[in-house]
Amino acid sequence: MDRSNKFISFILSWFLVAFFAGGAIAQHKHDHGGPAPSSPIEQRQERSVKGGPLQSATVEGYKISFEVMDMSAHMSMPGMKGSSMDAAAHSKTHALMLTVQDTASKEIISDAKVQYTLTSPAGGKETGKLEWSGDHYGGGFSPKEKGTYQVWIKIESGGMEREATFKYAAK
Repeated sequence: MDRSNKFISFILSWFLVAFFAGGAIAQHKHDHGGPAPSSPIEQRQERSVKGGPLQSATVEGYKISFEVMDMSAHMSMPGMKGSSMDAAAHSKTHALMLTVQDTASKEIISDAKVQYTLTSPAGGKETGKLEWSGDHYGGGFSPKEKGTYQVWIKIESGGMEREATFKYAAK
């Protein structure tokens, strides 16, 4: 093999190495978490690490997802500045968040009437409404006791009432 053929072979070899190594590096830098969240529920699942675990129940064609989060962490989330949640809810220490999704159409229900009843570990009750707040229903509360709270949710939508129960462990 003469000198020019060796040089061409050398350049071609380096080109192939760089080509395949570049593809491997580009593949390695992709997001290992999978596709970006496409729905408010998936977005809440991603952010739930700052709050309690995301809980969900399917009731009569609706997937109801519930989460409790520290209010300061909730208010620091993108899109929460200037939220439609009232000042009284913002003054609480914890945010209650609820998303209602039609299981057939996958549409988020934003026009429901949502009421809640919190039962404290000692049996005290607090009731209120959750208001639509951008991509979920929200409200606030301040746990006064440590232990497990029962959260009863009533949703009125489409001429039907649906109920679900969740738990929150206050520390």
